[in-house]
Amino acid sequence: MRILPSPLRHCLPLALFALLGSQAQAAEAPGVEADLVDANRYLLLYSATADERFLDRLDATGKHLQAALGQRQDAAALHALWASYEQGRQQMLAEHAARKLDQNGEMARSLKLAEPLDAYLQAHPLATPSLADDLRSRALLTARLANLQKVDGPRAEAEAANVKALDERIQQRIDALAKSDPALHDELDKRWRYLQVSQRNGQQLLYPFNAQIEAMLGKLAGA
Repeated sequence: MRILPSPLRHCLPLALFALLGSQAQAAEAPGVEADLVDANRYLLLYSATADERFLDRLDATGKHLQAALGQRQDAAALHALWASYEQGRQQMLAEHAARKLDQNGEMARSLKLAEPLDAYLQAHPLATPSLADDLRSRALLTARLANLQKVDGPRAEAEAANVKALDERIQQRIDALAKSDPALHDELDKRWRYLQVSQRNGQQLLYPFNAQIEAMLGKLAGA
């Protein structure tokens, strides 16, 4: 299958990444990084399922992200990053609507569109990721794997190797809540254990997995 070229393959100039690198402050505007992770997750869930409700979630996440940029020193650069992402997404959807791109093509394109946001996150890791951050990372990894398993088997195998260590860390962090917040521990542990068995043919079931992650994030936000 011929994968159509992504407009974002080389669209971000090196100067923009340099600006992002020099100006980003890890302590500023908590939530922006989470929004970037969630945005990638929703796009990859859409391309894996063709469910447009994930695009609605992506739109809402984008609005929240842009509203949160006002106090950041790297706001202009992040706005540019997001604008490029949005432009590429809209082009992908237009090509799909015109039947120039099938679902596998959308998966490959979505993975490519996610790369600039992933690059930013990798260049500016959180100093102390929270349990919520780890859950978001796990959810993104699951969505990414669902796409890679269809279009890039070798990379899927490499990504799958990251699952075990992340799952162990999440379980340890949930276990640590047993004494400090037993009720929260019990709720999160129940949902997390359910996720371990929500599989079919060795692959994670995306809808129940995403729903449980969202529920766990909601519990943590309200704790």
